[in-house]
Amino acid sequence: MSANADLAEDAILDAVNGGLIVLDQDARILRWNAWMAFASGHPVASVLGKPLTGVFPDLDLRRLTTAVRAALASGASTVISRTLNPAPLPLRTRSGRTLLHDITVSPVGERSGAACLIFVTDVTMATRREKYLRDQQNARYDAIVENAPDVILSIDSGGLIQMANSAAVSQFGYAMGDLIGKSSSLLFDTAGDWSSMLQAVINDAISFRSCELIAVRKDGSLSYVEASASRWNIGSQGFATVILRDVNERRAVDAALRCSEALARNAAIALADLNQTLEQRVDERTAQLMKAEEALRQSQKMEAIGQLTGGIAHDFNNLLQGITGALHVIQKRISGGRIGDIDRFAAGALESANRAASLTHRLLAFSRQQPIDPRPVNVNQLIASIEELLRRTIGETLQMTVMSADDLWLVRCDANQLENAILNLAINARDAMPDGGTLLFETANAVLDTGQARSREVKQGEYVRLVVTDTGTGMPPEIQARIFEPFFTTKPIGKGTGLGLSMIYGFVRQSEGSVRVDSKTGKGTSIEICLPRYRGDLEVHAEEVAGRERRAGSDEVVLVVEDEPMVRVLVVEVLKDLGYYALEAETGTAAIRILRSSQRIDLLVTDLGLPDIGGRLVAEAGIATRQNLNVLFMTGYAEKAAGSAFLDGGMEMITKPFSMDELAARIREMIERN
Repeated sequence: MSANADLAEDAILDAVNGGLIVLDQDARILRWNAWMAFASGHPVASVLGKPLTGVFPDLDLRRLTTAVRAALASGASTVISRTLNPAPLPLRTRSGRTLLHDITVSPVGERSGAACLIFVTDVTMATRREKYLRDQQNARYDAIVENAPDVILSIDSGGLIQMANSAAVSQFGYAMGDLIGKSSSLLFDTAGDWSSMLQAVINDAISFRSCELIAVRKDGSLSYVEASASRWNIGSQGFATVILRDVNERRAVDAALRCSEALARNAAIALADLNQTLEQRVDERTAQLMKAEEALRQSQKMEAIGQLTGGIAHDFNNLLQGITGALHVIQKRISGGRIGDIDRFAAGALESANRAASLTHRLLAFSRQQPIDPRPVNVNQLIASIEELLRRTIGETLQMTVMSADDLWLVRCDANQLENAILNLAINARDAMPDGGTLLFETANAVLDTGQARSREVKQGEYVRLVVTDTGTGMPPEIQARIFEPFFTTKPIGKGTGLGLSMIYGFVRQSEGSVRVDSKTGKGTSIEICLPRYRGDLEVHAEEVAGRERRAGSDEVVLVVEDEPMVRVLVVEVLKDLGYYALEAETGTAAIRILRSSQRIDLLVTDLGLPDIGGRLVAEAGIATRQNLNVLFMTGYAEKAAGSAFLDGGMEMITKPFSMDELAARIREMIERN
């Protein structure tokens, strides 16, 4: 090669943003570019012809030397990563700091004696960015744990406390330094029950839903707590994370409720035995009835709290599933050396954690806090577009009639929410008419005067009325008074979430309209929705695609229905890893459209508590057109609450939070069953 060619080659090597070292067959340096000279502090002239051990005599280069030998002997390429071999070479950045780097060793062709190429990549900024993001995520997690109202403890296999949050200090009365390293059994009066639960979790990896224990504070006083625990590992060492919830107030409320009920019973007995004057009996009976009414209100309040906490637990378990599932996938990727796409799972886990902090805001949907996408809507056209779906949903045993007013005014609202509201009302009407009946949809223009507007709690003016009437069982007044409460439902577990009517109420009120119920036991129910008239033109919007195109070939296809985005992403990722083709649906309505299409579907995986249509109803709609369809329900409710009594043949249930391996095994088992 000519001198000019050598100069040109040197110029090219010096222009590369990374270190380049070219070795000959004897592992001696032929080329040493400018980047390498600057980062190492060794000029080109001082290293040419030397082995690497001659340039870095005090450095352990066994890993790098082995890679060079492999390249020279067998033509093998080797990557020496910073994560496994921190700082293989003593290199510095322009600011004089240690330069973090990866090294790639590759063989080269027989050209001018060159035999091996060493490429050094600067990963300093990438490493610092990764550490920053990891520290940020850990800081958010620590903040969640530290500010949690419940006691959170981390306990090792020997029963010693390794971590405690501020709530633990408040609950037990010990300083933080006194808790760390303390035997956890000393904190409980029921030490035997505590030890049994802890060892079961540590040894058998069993997650306990709840276990009531008696805790002992530092001052010797007792406190009732509800404990739940789960296991995690660092290497071969097992640990347990324990959450303790103070239930003293709940026990006191239960005791007060029992006392009130006893007073009510005693009052009834006393009334029967009274022999005083009528006026005295009336006065005393009135007093007793007032006490009984207060006890009843207290009982209803506790029932509402139970419904509310059950709904919160479902949503929070969804968020926990997103966090634990994403971390599990990250762990799998790292252990398998596939770290290229773990950022999106880390971001998903962080997003779920942030959403957990704002969970209570979602409960305000029924009080006009739910986001909407308002646009002009013709209610007649909307009902006509879903009429076939409505008829299939209610079944052939019911007669459905639509009475549409001519020249119906436009309204401005979220069309998707109005469609879901109509579908929910149809499903409720169907369930209220198990032996058949008539379902009527009526639309009309209405001008509300001052009195009519006041009774509906809206402004007077022009409105569009939508009335849905059934001839079903009807509702007593006490049920009518509660139907818009979130998570309240008269249906059995798995048949309804208790969110349908509360979300309808929130949507209508947020659209500046009104919703009213008129129901009589044994005669039926009529629900009226009034939405303000919109003075404008109807906009044209492209319809959403109901489902993805059918995949060519005969690979198994799984439809995943989950409104929690991170959970849906994780389930789809598991399916892809197993080699299955996955279809996604965020709502039950979208899932039903796909199930009624010609798309091949071998398994339906659906959340039990969807926001618009329950997972059970989605499954029934799928089985109606696909008789051999298998269904795997996912639920965030406690296993005993959800139960399996409502599962038919071909249906199974998996309880959140679950591991990705467990989900993969269940999916593989159900598909191979076909």
